[in-house]
Amino acid sequence: MYWKRSLTIFSLLTMVATMLAACGASTTPQGGAATTAPAAAEATTAPAATAGVTIRWRTRASDAAEQKVYEELNTLVNDQLKDKGITATYDPAPNDANYFPKIQTELAAGNAPDIFWIGGANLAEFVNTGQILDLKPLIDKDSSFKISDFYDNVIGAVTHDGKIYGLPRDISTMVVYYNADMFKAAGLQNPQELAAAGKWDMAALIDATTKLTDPAKQQYGLGFGNWWGPQLYFINAEGGSALTADRKGCALNTPEAIAGATIVSDFSKNKQIVTDGESENLFNAGNVAMYMNGRWMAPGIRTNATFNWDVAPMPKGKVDSTWLFWGPYLVNTKTANPDAAWEVLKVLTSAEATGKVAALGTNIPPRKDEAAVSAFLGATPPANNQAYLDGIPYAALEGPVWDGNWSDFTTTMGSLWDKMTAGQITPEEFGNQACEQTAGTFTK
Repeated sequence: MYWKRSLTIFSLLTMVATMLAACGASTTPQGGAATTAPAAAEATTAPAATAGVTIRWRTRASDAAEQKVYEELNTLVNDQLKDKGITATYDPAPNDANYFPKIQTELAAGNAPDIFWIGGANLAEFVNTGQILDLKPLIDKDSSFKISDFYDNVIGAVTHDGKIYGLPRDISTMVVYYNADMFKAAGLQNPQELAAAGKWDMAALIDATTKLTDPAKQQYGLGFGNWWGPQLYFINAEGGSALTADRKGCALNTPEAIAGATIVSDFSKNKQIVTDGESENLFNAGNVAMYMNGRWMAPGIRTNATFNWDVAPMPKGKVDSTWLFWGPYLVNTKTANPDAAWEVLKVLTSAEATGKVAALGTNIPPRKDEAAVSAFLGATPPANNQAYLDGIPYAALEGPVWDGNWSDFTTTMGSLWDKMTAGQITPEEFGNQACEQTAGTFTK
């Protein structure tokens, strides 16, 4: 999976990193964001790349097939950089809850990889330790590199206080996966047809969900995983937001946010949705008409679904809304040779490399140049890959919270959301309690 990955143990394991760093390494303070972060190392003072340099890099793979692609990327890097005397070593890690805390601990101990991938929402928690290299000096002096090839909103997310911390490995927008056979059998237009007619909105979603729910068949109109991505989609679509405009406080208690939460609360009361751990499997089994998720869900449907399916953009509420999930490669400030690390990073985020990852079906290239886009559009099924790209300009970014702790915020929010969908509290109580209980996750 992508970064649904909510890492509730991240802050606790950061304390372990702090103890390991007692001899002088800098670590994230309790609560995630630092009020006075140490200055990042400047690449302009780093030694130039020399022959015989080895760069170790890490990312996690969802499965064996994806790990094989990263191994192939390592070969690609070595083939392209052999004349520069640079050797890359891929250092894989399990796709589990220990991935981010392990890197944080290694950074504090001084033995982290030269380059490593993290989820976009966790960026601030790493940068605020002062252990992530500012790439802007390297970018500015490299005439062969065009940062304009990447999507502007993602580059904006890795930019903070005039510094650029990392380059995106991939992105994914959220879309609606739908069972075309189920819509046809019910005599309903499917989401893609409704979208083409300009009728795919929240009212249409509610209508389809209602009509395609059949308790006698254990059939649900709509499903999504029980995590903040699809939950907050409804809040965003109604014109609300999880955070205030300056991202320094909770906004779940606004009328717009409560309106979005009410839609899901009503779905739950009417037993029209499924959001438990088996929801994705139920879609693949043909028991769920629509499922909201990111690109990473596509390979599983390709393998398991026995029905006709495709994707459509997220339905329009009061505003166009979807999520943009992403994750950057970061460079460790303690890398022995930043120039060599930069050369490796450029290959890892090239159109060729990101196209190879996209061919698996799990992600979208973070680049808008033609080579990368063409590689993605050709990675079918689903046939309607354009739906993922269409949402990029207006997507809410899974961005860092520089003055707070996103993991702590979403953990508290998620617990209250569960109470709401279980009928234990109202949408209004959800919003008010969420803001009351998360006030301490933001620095003042």
